[in-house]
Amino acid sequence: MFWKIFIFELQNKLRRPAVYVYFAAAFLFMLFTFTAGALPVGEKEHINSPRLLAFVMGWISIIMMLVTSAIMGMPLYKDIEYNTKDYYLTYPITKFGYFWGRYFSSLLFVLIIGSAVMLGAYAGTKLGPLMGFNIAARYGPNNLKYYLQPFLLIGVPNLVFTSSIFYGLVAITRNIKVIYSSGIILFLGYLISTFFLAHTNNHDVINLADPFAFSGIRMQFMDVTDEAKNVTMMSFSGSLLLNRIIWPLLGIAVLLFTYIRFNFEDFFSGKRDKRNVKDELKINRNAVRPQVAVSFAGSYNIKTLLSLTRTELLNIIRDNYFWIIMSCGLFFLGFAFYMGNGNNYGVPDFPRTVSLIAIFNEVFLFFIFFIIIFYTGETVHRDRITRYAFINDSLPAPNWVLNGSKLMSLLVLGLGLSLIPMILGIIVQLMKGYTALNLPVYLMTVFTLVLPRFLEMVVFAYLIHVVVNNKFAAHGIGIAIWVVMFFMNITSIFNYRPLLYSYTPYYEISDMDGIGHMAGPVAWFNLYWLLTAGIFIIIAALFYYRGISSTFKERWQLVKERFDNRTRIISGVLLVCFLVMGSFIYYNVSYLNSYLTNSENNKRAVLYERTLKPYDKLPLPKVSAMTLAVDLFPDEQRAQTHGFITLVNKTGKPISKMLLDADGVTEYNLKAEGKEIPFTSPLIYSRDKLNFFRPEHDTSDFRLYQFSKALAPGDSIVVEINSATFYNGFGNDLFSPNILRNGTFYKGGLPGLGYDDDDELSSPYERKQNHLPPKMEEEVAQNDPEGINRLKAGNPAMLAKMYLTVSTSGDQIAIAPGALQKKWTSNGRNYFHYVQNQPGMYPPFGFISARYAVLHSDVKIDSGKSVNVNIYYHPEHKTNINRFMNAFKDGLNYYSSVYGNYPFKDLSLAETSAYGPGSSSATTLNTYKEKLGWNADFNKADQLDYCYYMATQQLAQQWWRFQVAPNNTVGSLVIPEGLAKYDSYVMAEKRYGKNNMRGLLVDQMWGYLYLHGRSEEAEHPILKANAWFEWENKAGTVLYGLRDLIGDDNMNTALREFKKEYAFKKEPPYAGSNDLYRYLKKYTPDSLKYYLTDTWEKITFYDNKVNSVKAVAIGNNKYKVTLNLSTGKSYITGKGNYAAAPMNDYVDVAVFAAQTKDKEGRSQVNPLYLKKQKLTGGKHTIEIIVNGKPVSVGIDPYGKLVDKMPNDNLKDL
Repeated sequence: MFWKIFIFELQNKLRRPAVYVYFAAAFLFMLFTFTAGALPVGEKEHINSPRLLAFVMGWISIIMMLVTSAIMGMPLYKDIEYNTKDYYLTYPITKFGYFWGRYFSSLLFVLIIGSAVMLGAYAGTKLGPLMGFNIAARYGPNNLKYYLQPFLLIGVPNLVFTSSIFYGLVAITRNIKVIYSSGIILFLGYLISTFFLAHTNNHDVINLADPFAFSGIRMQFMDVTDEAKNVTMMSFSGSLLLNRIIWPLLGIAVLLFTYIRFNFEDFFSGKRDKRNVKDELKINRNAVRPQVAVSFAGSYNIKTLLSLTRTELLNIIRDNYFWIIMSCGLFFLGFAFYMGNGNNYGVPDFPRTVSLIAIFNEVFLFFIFFIIIFYTGETVHRDRITRYAFINDSLPAPNWVLNGSKLMSLLVLGLGLSLIPMILGIIVQLMKGYTALNLPVYLMTVFTLVLPRFLEMVVFAYLIHVVVNNKFAAHGIGIAIWVVMFFMNITSIFNYRPLLYSYTPYYEISDMDGIGHMAGPVAWFNLYWLLTAGIFIIIAALFYYRGISSTFKERWQLVKERFDNRTRIISGVLLVCFLVMGSFIYYNVSYLNSYLTNSENNKRAVLYERTLKPYDKLPLPKVSAMTLAVDLFPDEQRAQTHGFITLVNKTGKPISKMLLDADGVTEYNLKAEGKEIPFTSPLIYSRDKLNFFRPEHDTSDFRLYQFSKALAPGDSIVVEINSATFYNGFGNDLFSPNILRNGTFYKGGLPGLGYDDDDELSSPYERKQNHLPPKMEEEVAQNDPEGINRLKAGNPAMLAKMYLTVSTSGDQIAIAPGALQKKWTSNGRNYFHYVQNQPGMYPPFGFISARYAVLHSDVKIDSGKSVNVNIYYHPEHKTNINRFMNAFKDGLNYYSSVYGNYPFKDLSLAETSAYGPGSSSATTLNTYKEKLGWNADFNKADQLDYCYYMATQQLAQQWWRFQVAPNNTVGSLVIPEGLAKYDSYVMAEKRYGKNNMRGLLVDQMWGYLYLHGRSEEAEHPILKANAWFEWENKAGTVLYGLRDLIGDDNMNTALREFKKEYAFKKEPPYAGSNDLYRYLKKYTPDSLKYYLTDTWEKITFYDNKVNSVKAVAIGNNKYKVTLNLSTGKSYITGKGNYAAAPMNDYVDVAVFAAQTKDKEGRSQVNPLYLKKQKLTGGKHTIEIIVNGKPVSVGIDPYGKLVDKMPNDNLKDL
């Protein structure tokens, strides 16, 4: 009987279109993904590397829960749905044959669909080069084991686990809705579990706790180079192998438990089918019967529509499984709201309304879509499943009443769901004691952003279910379409939003500017899609069918009959409105502006390099002085600049031409001696594919200017510039991110000077595909004269005198670098004049404008000099402004005492909007965006005051970037970034104490270690640092460790002398990392120079570990502590491998007492013993006598050395 049911079920599934739809969706999705290479692939990693194949198998097997639930749930439920009990109970069918025959036949199809993942990936590796999407070199060899291992050891266990769970649940509950709820619960539970797994470093816990092994996959490849990823397969051993055994067995155990409790007869009869049958029906034939008058005239249809709408809505909201799903979703969203999205250094942000809305948009929209499409299916198909459709056919209500009632109930559901972010957000805010609720933002978001999107989702789901006319196939098709649109949009492969249903241009909502100028474009797109939804409603109404079953041919005949004059008129009106709105959007997106696909952007980069690369070697002038008048019009997203720029020829060659790039500047012109400087446009682009009505050829933003008389070496010229920045209409995406109604960050409206290598294609595969030579990473040698004579800030950069006047709206304050000399009001506008001419300033610079409140302080440093310190902040964000001010006060005094006085009159910090850079620095001016520190909730004593920490780091750059400006050679960014990071460590130490630095140092070291394992290029030693994690995180830690070895005095003297030689240099040579290194070597004793060599000239890793520890009390509160340690040191070779190195280094060894609390409640680390020991590589046993009870020990306990695994440096007793 088992085999008969097994084969019968196989034959039945082969006749169902849903199976083919699922297989095709999985195959085509992976085919497209691997053809386009749309994966998180490293620059030197193959698209079909073993890591990526394991990655996609793990990820898709999680997503496939939706498919698994449909396939595993239907075999049992369809017997209930079609009421086949009379057949099954009369045949000699066994419980074993029925239960397991259904299960294994369904599981086989789940595995077949799962195999489509690997088949699609394989086909994509062939189609990619064939179609020209990627060159063959981007794909590695198609080794069969690379595909079999992830399918057999990741895919199959995951699918068996979920299949067993879903099948068992239907067998127990006899309800298909349990599949929806359990699938979503499992998915949401998995997302929450990954959050907690991200906060532990226990590898066994990470491997065992993840039922899909996805976290284990990511962890195993964390420190693997791209080259190694191409040949390294997953290693299934230890806890990861146990994971692959335990979770499928758990699913099977649930299934066995279900089988034991499964009763064949009860399953078909069920309590709901039991009825009390009366032996005799007694009827009183003499009873008085009222006369019933039936009328279908007047308002009958409207009343029926409203009544049926209410019934359909109650069917949804009275469903227990709906509330199970909603409760789980609300718990998940509430958890996300409560945890927040601004967790910097372990400090959460206040639950601001705008941050909660951002979380909702990021994590919850897919959940809402799943609810909508699932319950749309239930609503559309309920009458057929319950056989109520037999009654419907005999009712006088017209089709539009029955069809409309279903759609209206779902639209009301969409309205209710759109209120979730507001209701739940307010609850979470009040729970956390936050009362600044910002109701206008909630209401604006719900009714103008969220509600239209949800209504569009409802209509889309309704159309799919009506047209497909098969519940589970419609689920699959609808979800597949939605996922593909999401994928195309998020990867930017094709994110042309006028063709992606329900999508609008990107926007952010901020406290400073709300949705700002993006309100208009988003509203136009929403109207456009609502009109589309109206057309979809008509199509659904035409295809709507009354009855139990119908063929497409029958419904198509109904469509032709129903498309009467009235329908034609309504359709015509909607279609005209749709076309008008679509034309208006197209006019803005693709005529007034331009949309480029990824491939078009790449083609333009290729043309740019081939055409303009010869100009890379043009001699260029420097900017020695600048007088600018900038007018900002925030409400209009417009700015204009008029100025005079003094250019000087510092080269040894005459300058007759200069290449300018007007990126970000709408229009400008240059004059010299009152005459316009002539120019040509050397780069012409072809018309973009979707911009049909634009000119066939489009002039690029590059201009080649020709001086009437060449600028001789040493000569100078004053150039007058007039420029304007404005925007025509709106684009496909965010536009005008820098000029906002409140929170402008404008770069000045000046074109860039010279050829920019950053505009070239960087991927070696894309370069090879476009026949470009390999691009060598920009590593200007430290002895290269051109690199030494040029600043990192760019071609025209030098110490320049600045005279800047900026005007803005009457309710705003404008800020620029330099000292504020004057401010005034004229014609309702505010004007500010800033000057920095003694001794001048280095770039960059910018102009900021917003409706600020100001915290001012005159800070006197030890020399008696006073500095005007201003904190410009959004009035609602005042909680942490004193933290920034204290950092400036402490930093100004300390840095001035050890490096020399702060040389400027003013120092400012400004808050910028959500669109601004995370942080930025200019002379006298630092910025942080509103998400960074201004709204941090410091509610625990042990939290790092990262406002103070970050501000001291940014402040240090006033010495190490804007006094000592780095040259253009490799490694020079160690000066501004590494020294600033080091100084912030010193300031943190002074505030929290030397013994309390481990948390900060290890946190920053983990950031370096994470990126070390993911770097696309070979890592460089600090002396030639060429990536930010090398010149910042690592360099800061190395410098802090050097200070610990050579002492404060030597370190400060070295840095002070270095700064004295290179500060405010008007002429080259400028400072490089080798110059800094020279001074550090000068003040490092010979016995400690091994440390400099290891950290600056080599890439060195330590492998120090506490293996075991034992403490024995010896009386008088003294203990003998025995530590078993292992130490090691290795260098990274040119091939990226670890090579053991001889070690005889100083390493801290410590024994700690229990932590205590200071008067502020902060935990204080209490070392009973802390001493540097000179240790060789290998194992060591050290005995230490301490006075006091020890609780833990450590080697390099504070994390001053670059260790492979910092967490094993400590051990509790």
